[in-house]
Amino acid sequence: MKNINIGRKKLDRRDKSQKMDQLEVTEVKETGDNEKGKKGFKNTKIYDFFWLMNPKNLATEVHVYGYNFSWQTHALLFLCGIMGIGVVGLIFQLQYNLLIICMIVMMFLIPTAVRYTYRQMYEQKRFADVTTYMEQMLYSFEVNKKVLAALKETQETFEEGKMRDCIDRAIVYIEAGVSNSENGILREGLSFIEEQYGCTKLLSVHELLVNSEDYGGNTDKSIFLLRHDVEEWKRRGYMLQERKKAANTDNILSIIVATAICAVTLYVLNYTGSKFPNGEEFNLFKNPVIQVTSFIYILLMMFAFMRSMRGQAQSWLNEEAIIDNKMVASSYKTVMNYNEEKERRKSVVIAIPFAVMSGVAFVYQLNWLGIIGFLVIIFTLRQYKIGYNIASNDVRNALYICMPQWFMQLALLLQHNNVAVSIAKSVESAPPVLKPELQMLLARLSEAPGQLSSYTDFCRKFDVPEVQSCMKMLHTISEAGVGNSDEQINDLITRVNEMQDQADKIQNNKIEYKMKTIFGVPVLASSAKMFVDFCIGVMVMFAMLQNMGGAI
Repeated sequence: MKNINIGRKKLDRRDKSQKMDQLEVTEVKETGDNEKGKKGFKNTKIYDFFWLMNPKNLATEVHVYGYNFSWQTHALLFLCGIMGIGVVGLIFQLQYNLLIICMIVMMFLIPTAVRYTYRQMYEQKRFADVTTYMEQMLYSFEVNKKVLAALKETQETFEEGKMRDCIDRAIVYIEAGVSNSENGILREGLSFIEEQYGCTKLLSVHELLVNSEDYGGNTDKSIFLLRHDVEEWKRRGYMLQERKKAANTDNILSIIVATAICAVTLYVLNYTGSKFPNGEEFNLFKNPVIQVTSFIYILLMMFAFMRSMRGQAQSWLNEEAIIDNKMVASSYKTVMNYNEEKERRKSVVIAIPFAVMSGVAFVYQLNWLGIIGFLVIIFTLRQYKIGYNIASNDVRNALYICMPQWFMQLALLLQHNNVAVSIAKSVESAPPVLKPELQMLLARLSEAPGQLSSYTDFCRKFDVPEVQSCMKMLHTISEAGVGNSDEQINDLITRVNEMQDQADKIQNNKIEYKMKTIFGVPVLASSAKMFVDFCIGVMVMFAMLQNMGGAI
């Protein structure tokens, strides 16, 4: 058997794909950057924002996504956008200088909105191409048992386009038969596809195919497991996008309804004021505060709309990358180094100044201040527990998201390796949050490989029952040997699917929460505006009443 470090190779290829995530569109790396000539400041989002103002640049950007965008369409969108925001400004009776600013802002936002719209369609096409490619490759390899034959058969599935081009390049490279590194000709050829799509699921499929061709053996079970995993991933991807689409519709409706309510409120207040004696010249819209709040509100609605559009245009292939690794690493360190007694003493020390302040306040009969100080004391004395629980929940949620993919990779490795070797090979390509626990797991296995506690101590501090169940299965597989592990591996995959469902709930909750925050912007902004408008209107009316009383 070849002495190949599969984990390291997979990590190298994963690093290549992660670099592609930094680009908004993969093809921009080959085409767009050369045309933009970005260097220094030109790499910033601000420059990119202004760069799109040029109709030729916008047309180029849309063309990169595989669509055509004419100058007539560009002019029509500009006209409709400016007229639309102009109508809204006239409804709120903005001063001309403020109205012109709103129109200028809209002019700058329209190209970005266009890009988001076409990018959404582009990402949907990329997702469909990748899922079709993975499914066809797995079916074809199951029959042919050769990567090159599977590629040629899969090639016929696609019409002319990016995926077909990538497959063509991979086939030509593999047929040339010249390897440029220790990764081997198959991995190097498949990297043409991986680098263009940057999808971790794609890496898993390629890893299985290459390993199966290199080492042989019965791969039907592995292919079945991964095919089922791909199908579930595809289903979850489309369901998630449907929810995001529904949330985007809700956001737009929220903006429209909130704006209409704000306008109606202003007109009602203005109409009420005009009914006062000598109120024929009453015009609440001309009040400077009303003008400013209307101006700010319109700008907020425009940016809320753009934020919702941006959420729609995110990559479909990398939705799982929602973990803040730095935050999770800090939370993990907090939990692992937690000393309850030390943290309790620290909380008592912090609470002492507030206790003194509260006591002095009560002595001087400043009861309200004393009560506030007392509440702060209670919070301070419990904050060490609160901080620990927050950190523990952060790590637990990250584990639920990362664990299914790692266990799936481990199940595939178990087809040709024992448990300890499979775990060791999975370390380098494992998510960052798992690496410390995996290192400790390997250390325990080297000291006491047969003990159940060596497995069940994995991530024990974070209370993830599904993980403990899976680790017990790994112990059983280890004791039974790889040759007798079929049933146990199937049970492991069942548990992995259950964890994947839980991970989906956590991920979807995060995404839905982000969408809900956008939905709340129009609600909060309109509530604040109506409150200010009402206060200003009442104050003006009271001033009119006082003037009427003085005149009488």
